[in-house]
Parts: sequence; structure tokens; C-alpha cells
Amino acid sequence: MSTETKTRFWLDDGRLMRAVFFVLLFASGVILWLDFDQLYNQQSAAPYSPQKGDTPVLPAVDRPEINPNDPKFSPIERVQLPRETLQQPLKATLEAGHILTLQGAIDVGAFARLEPELERMAEYVEWVEINSPGGSVDDALALAKLIRALELNMRVPAGGYCASSCPLIFAAGVKRDLHQQANIGVHQIYLPANDPNAARNTAQAMSDAQSITAQITKHLTDMGVDGALWVHALETPPQRLYYFTPEEAKAYKLATLISE
Repeated sequence: MSTETKTRFWLDDGRLMRAVFFVLLFASGVILWLDFDQLYNQQSAAPYSPQKGDTPVLPAVDRPEINPNDPKFSPIERVQLPRETLQQPLKATLEAGHILTLQGAIDVGAFARLEPELERMAEYVEWVEINSPGGSVDDALALAKLIRALELNMRVPAGGYCASSCPLIFAAGVKRDLHQQANIGVHQIYLPANDPNAARNTAQAMSDAQSITAQITKHLTDMGVDGALWVHALETPPQRLYYFTPEEAKAYKLATLISE
């Protein structure tokens, strides 16, 4: 096969782009597996587990192009909700102006608890405003699937906070409005130190890591979001967050509009 023929083969039908995507996906899975292996199998590196009373607003990961202490990009300075509100179990409340608020941590069982409420209130809702420090990935993905099925629009308001697994829910909105003064970020998935799955072997950890990465990447792609966004999560330790600038959120198609 000539060089020209080989080049034409890879360019035809987007084969090259698909190949690059799957290489990226595999590499992400390997990175995540290494993180799991480090967290769960090294005696010197205990799994990160937030303690009661810890602030749910995590510091920004170091980025040379952004000063995390700048008030314009300092989550601790910009988040307007009280810590206690963010730490309570996720709660849905129908507000005036056809707005539904989702506030609190995404606890295990949040989907089963909120599914009937969301289905009942959906016809009265124009926007869902979410504020959450994240939590259960399984519940976040299930809630996201429901929100897209109900064709709801999502918003993170000024001073709002959407972190960890919360952006998976935000990504499900038909329209996704991120305020310029909102805070949205991702980091590595982790298990609490007391989770029974923490004792699993390396092979199972690798399998689970790849499965979770694939689920998240597929979800983001299905929602019209660039799956490359999640690479920032894989590179960011769970004690910190990679906060997206409005420009990045728009470029990754996480936000469909940026409000002022």
C-alpha cells in the first residue's frame, strides 16, 4: 500500500479522528486505573475521604495561566451558598418563575428519592438551577438521563457551585446556561476510605476504572459535550478541582450559553 493510499485510508470517513478518540479514551482509563491503584493499594497513600465539617468548596488546581487567589477566579470568594446547604442531601424545590432548584450533595439514593418529584414538577419548569459539590456518580448519571428525557434546561447561577459529579447532571440540560460568576469544576473519582470496594484487587480496580471512564465519556458525548473535557478530571487530584473558565466551558460545549 503506497503512502498516498495509506493517508487516504485514514482520512476517509473520519477514521483518523475516531482512532485518536479511542486512543485518548484508553489512555484516560489507564490513568484512572493508576490513580485507583495508588489510592487503594499503597499503604502510604490513604484514599481521600472528606471529613465532617470540611468545606465542600475545594481549592483550584494550580494552573500557570490563572491565579486561583484572584477574586475573579477564586471559588471560595465567589460561592454564595452556605456550606450547610451544599452538604445536605440533594433536594428539589419548585420556585417562582418556573424555576426548579436542585441543591445539596448527590447522596447515594438521590435518584430514587427525586425521580418522582422531578417527573411530577417537570411540566411547570423552564429552568433547573443546580448547586452541588457532587457525590455519587451512579446517581448523578441516572439523574442526568432523567433530566434529558424530561427535556429540561439547566443553569448554574451567579455565585453557584457545581463540582465533581455535578457537571454530569448539568451536561444533560437541553440548554445549559453558565453564569460568568458561577463555579463549575471536576476532579478524579474516588471512594471513601470506609467503602467496602476499597479492598478490591488491582485487576478489578482497573476494570472498574475503565468502565466508569467509558460511561462518563459516552454520557458527555451523548449530551453533545466534548468528551475531552473529562481528561481534566483524570489529571486533577480529589483534594482539588479543575475549575473551568466560561471560555473553556463554551469551547467544550459544556455550556451552550454564558450569561452575565
